[in-house]
Amino acid sequence: MPPQGPEQGAEPLLYAATSPDAGGYYGPRWAMVGPTKPTSLPRSAQDKAVAARLWTEAEHLTDVSLPPQKL
Repeated sequence: MPPQGPEQGAEPLLYAATSPDAGGYYGPRWAMVGPTKPTSLPRSAQDKAVAARLWTEAEHLTDVSLPPQKL
């Protein structure tokens, strides 16, 4: 796998946060590296049980609790 610099690695995040055209999930074109493009959300990121565990752990680590939101 070819390496990419920090600028290219940060590009999907910056695009999603700042582009007026953003409105979905953005990532590297070839999964791990490549130019930013709209892409599908990985199956592992769609697992509601994992999301719930992550949310619980984040609340525990930050000592902040927010009401859950329906997605």
